[in-house]
Amino acid sequence: MSNALVRSSSDKVIAGVCGGLARQFGIDSNLLRVLFVLGAIFLQFGWLIYVALWLLLPAESSGRTGFDALKDQFGSSSN
Repeated sequence: MSNALVRSSSDKVIAGVCGGLARQFGIDSNLLRVLFVLGAIFLQFGWLIYVALWLLLPAESSGRTGFDALKDQFGSSSN
């Protein structure tokens, strides 16, 4: 079993960040989702942490990060 922190490909609602964190720390993923939503509403930084983790954490199945997905979508065109 790997101890690497990754985004979950099976337990995901948006990008798998909460599923991956929940598996790593042994807590319920729905509880973590609620905490992120409450952090986004009341503390106004939950969404920022979620996006940063999506950009930095590799996906469990492909190993690609959110940065990789953005590069593919908005790739640099050398015209």
